[in-house]
Amino acid sequence: MKITNSDILHLGQNKNPPTFQIDPFFLPHFPSMPGLQSIRKRATLRVVSISAILFFVCLAFLHIVFSGTGSSLFYNRNNTYHYEQPALRHPNPNLKAAFVTFTKADTESLFKLRSTIRDLEDRFNHAHQYPYVIFSNEGLSAEFKELVSSSTRHNVLFEHLNATYYGYPDTIDMARANKARQQMKDIIFGDSDDYRFQARFMAGLIFRHPAMADLDYYWRFEIGTKYLTPITSDPFQYMHENEKKLSFIFALYEYHETIPTLYSAVQRYMNDYPGHTIHQTEQDTLWPFMIDPNTESYNNCHFWSNFQIADLSFFKGPAYQAFFDHIDRTGGIFYERWGDPVIHTMAAAVLLRKSQIHYWETIGYQVADQFVHCPVEKSLYKSGICRPIANFDHQGYSCLPKFLE
Repeated sequence: MKITNSDILHLGQNKNPPTFQIDPFFLPHFPSMPGLQSIRKRATLRVVSISAILFFVCLAFLHIVFSGTGSSLFYNRNNTYHYEQPALRHPNPNLKAAFVTFTKADTESLFKLRSTIRDLEDRFNHAHQYPYVIFSNEGLSAEFKELVSSSTRHNVLFEHLNATYYGYPDTIDMARANKARQQMKDIIFGDSDDYRFQARFMAGLIFRHPAMADLDYYWRFEIGTKYLTPITSDPFQYMHENEKKLSFIFALYEYHETIPTLYSAVQRYMNDYPGHTIHQTEQDTLWPFMIDPNTESYNNCHFWSNFQIADLSFFKGPAYQAFFDHIDRTGGIFYERWGDPVIHTMAAAVLLRKSQIHYWETIGYQVADQFVHCPVEKSLYKSGICRPIANFDHQGYSCLPKFLE
């Protein structure tokens, strides 16, 4: 039958609505009735099968959640974490180099470490395959090691630090050290002995660790820092070919309250070893970057070492090791709060020429939220995630202009 406009208007009021019939003309275009029944059966079976699968998936999920150890949402008692310590492979035939850092064992440190490694891999190391050496004074679980190792296709070596490398030396007056921490409690890390242990290790003891023995260069990175732009050339190779010993991105002022006697300790070292040090009257020195011309005292400028690429022949050499021993014997790391960045910078002024130090303008880098370096070259920052206008280099607390003079 045909449906008219009037039928449509009165359809809802009609107690005996019209029945619809298929015109025989259209029957060849429809399957036979047995075929329709077969389709219905297959559709029903599909619905039943999918429902059964979803039911068993839900059961498995509930079993994982409620019968596991509770340490992980997706815990699987038959799939434990596993890590084997590798031998480092060195892809560059001209040198042996590695990324090096220090970490704690907590979940936040794990997240930060993996995040920074992913940055390094994506921005640079996927094309170069340098290994990693990761130090910690805490026991790192197999889960921690496997998850970190899975962040890169390259070797990751974990090294546990005992009290020889991480702790108080025997020469420290503990009463004096405790008093210093109390007096400095209002200064960042001023009351932390852990900060001082790490500073002492990274300032000098790390270069005596067996894991560093075969390395020619290291790229020191800090967990949680970010690399913002592609790194298209090999910094290790650049350091090697241009005979650079030390490099940095950020230069800034140290809190004077943490280092009141550091410069005088360095001056004593220079007086004791005049033939082994570089003096302020010489050319091509770092001293103009560090000395206030009006007061002739230390201006507190130093290179931050949370990013630092260095020739380890400098740090492992006898001159630096003698300098570090002198600094270590004074106890200033514990009686004040001398950090490893300012110790490294003082050593560079005493032992290196300015021409041996390199500033990485071309590498985008970030520490926390407020410390950002973005290359000025458009092709570099356009391919990254930073804006040159955000550069910390332009802020008043930066010492970079003094270095570039």
